[in-house]
Amino acid sequence: MSEAGALENIVNQKIITAMKAHDAERTTTLRLIKNALKNKAIEKREVITDAEAQQALATMIKQRRDSIEQFTKG
Repeated sequence: MSEAGALENIVNQKIITAMKAHDAERTTTLRLIKNALKNKAIEKREVITDAEAQQALATMIKQRRDSIEQFTKG
C-alpha cells in the first residue's frame, strides 16, 4: 500500500503516546479505531481517503451511541 492518510498517521502517533503513558483505555480505543480504518481499506482494496476515514469513524460513533441507548433502556 502507498502512503496512509493524515488521519491514520495521527491515530498511529496517538497510540504510541498512549502506550508510553501506560493509558490502557486510550490505547485500546485507538487500536479499535486503527483496526476499523484498516478494515475499511481492506474492504475497498486501496488506501482510504481522509473523508472515508471520517465517515468510518462517524459510523463507529453512531453504533456506540445506539448501543449505549439500548443498554440504558434495558
